[in-house]
Amino acid sequence: MLASESLKQEQELDTDPMSNMVMGLTFYELWYSTIPEEMQWRDSDLFSSRRHSDMMETKFSNPVENSMWCSENDTHKADIPIRCDSDTSVMKDKKISSNADINQNREVSMDADVSLQSEHPMQNFQPQEFSMNSDEITGNEASFSKHGDHMQYASNFYSLRGLETWLLPLQLPDPEENCEDLINLHRGMLNDYYMDAIKYFQHALYSTPPLLVALLPLVQLLLIGGQFDEALKVLEKLCCKSNAALPIRLRTSLLEHFDRNNCVLLSTCFEDILKKDPTCSNSLAKLVRMHQNGDYCLESLLEMIALHLDSTYAEYNSWKEFALCFLKLSQYEEDQMSVCTNKNEDGQERTETIYFSKTPRIFTKGKSGKSWRLRCRWWLTRHFSNNMLVSEIAAGDLQLLTYKAACASHMYGEEFNYVVEAHNCLGKENDRDLLLFLQTHMENSIGIYTNFLN
Repeated sequence: MLASESLKQEQELDTDPMSNMVMGLTFYELWYSTIPEEMQWRDSDLFSSRRHSDMMETKFSNPVENSMWCSENDTHKADIPIRCDSDTSVMKDKKISSNADINQNREVSMDADVSLQSEHPMQNFQPQEFSMNSDEITGNEASFSKHGDHMQYASNFYSLRGLETWLLPLQLPDPEENCEDLINLHRGMLNDYYMDAIKYFQHALYSTPPLLVALLPLVQLLLIGGQFDEALKVLEKLCCKSNAALPIRLRTSLLEHFDRNNCVLLSTCFEDILKKDPTCSNSLAKLVRMHQNGDYCLESLLEMIALHLDSTYAEYNSWKEFALCFLKLSQYEEDQMSVCTNKNEDGQERTETIYFSKTPRIFTKGKSGKSWRLRCRWWLTRHFSNNMLVSEIAAGDLQLLTYKAACASHMYGEEFNYVVEAHNCLGKENDRDLLLFLQTHMENSIGIYTNFLN
């Protein structure tokens, strides 16, 4: 403690981001040691939390209250394996996968509630999990009246129940306890160590260049202090200025907890995460679920999966969803019919020809069409080369082979070599379910690439 106090007195400290970070961590540890032991996470608690999270698998039609995603102690179960393994990922070097049915019912298991509707972000959130009525106020009523702001902060703090442990590194007390005691407990937690930790993390984060590693502990402390609006302001500012994925991940996680009914906002957040970190399977899984709930459009999902596959060699689940997007688009007749008109000698318009194309305009028109043209050429060597086909057949992963072949049938046609060889392989293996899946897609092939050859 004496060492940290002496460091505080050095004039150049505020200009040294790493020194500020070290000081912030020092005071963070000192603060954490002052909170009640029953609120501190122990190794056994973390293990129990992880096991509990792993067991909380629910079907898509039965969403649960808590929103859990890419964190150290909370896991998702989804039809797309959760893997955020890029350098910017919170879950770097940790991979989680789950089994999925190969049938076409597309039930996805996941621990998040993202059936979302409204368009406007959370503003001035008023928590409802903690309140104090007039009957509960004792002789300290006058004292409480002088600390209305702190009562609001305490109310905010106790509404954090259910937030992921990576954002809330402590266990909240029993909500049935006396409200006055809970408020006093929270007030006592916001001591000098707490204030100093926030100060030094802010110095580190707002230095030039900013030390982004200070962001998570700073947000944790702001949330524990009940300062939700301030935490969101910090994150929104960094989301605009930084190319890193961490700020948008943190902001999205908070919005999932406090504003989970905001469909438009959250889908935009997941898209932004994927644009900054296309390898994040977790965000893609959230968009898949939103689409299956009717809260996210098919074309946008197709583009996000394609973006993900541009950057990863995904497992079979992603390819399955990708194939199903193609299949649905192939059935959009309203997007496939066009009328060519011409004028006669009198200047009146008359119908010349009605054209019917199996290829939706998203693949042929405008910037999107140009992107798909380049993607189709690139993926011939990236995902569908002969060497890759041979290795995948040798590996015996029939689901990956099937779903990739289904996608290839839409992109390159049913006579494409990868499709033909995959079909032959499934026939030899006598896997009827996978063979039927592939045949369905071959019969409804869009054949995107054939339009680029004309």
